[in-house]
Amino acid sequence: MGGSKASSTSEVGNGLPRCGCNETMKLFVSKSIENPGRKFWKCRNYMNGCGLFLWDDLVSEFAVKETNPSGCRQCEVNKAYLIEFAKEIVEEIDCRVGKLNKLEKLKKKIAMEKRKNLWLMFVIGLSWMLIAAMVKLVI
Repeated sequence: MGGSKASSTSEVGNGLPRCGCNETMKLFVSKSIENPGRKFWKCRNYMNGCGLFLWDDLVSEFAVKETNPSGCRQCEVNKAYLIEFAKEIVEEIDCRVGKLNKLEKLKKKIAMEKRKNLWLMFVIGLSWMLIAAMVKLVI
């Protein structure tokens, strides 16, 4: 990431990519020895921005490509797969939420039992002190 020096810039209006400031990032071309001619994106707000830096070739891997009609069947397969995957994720989340709720109830029950034990220890200690006082009075 380091060592990139910008020599030329351009702006892309399609909204990709956006930085943490939710602004369209600016495209630069590196003139560094390590990455000559490699394109990169930087936050548009140089001094007060989020400082996000991305290499263009990495961003391009995830950019939306033009669609072709023959790929639409694959899109339907992917859509069905993603819907099934989302259902599995929701089930897993529900399961984990259930476990967390059960854990919270157990934590509350343990805390309540600890308070009961503390009171019981107090009562036992108090009763022993009373017994000791009564024995002293009798002797």
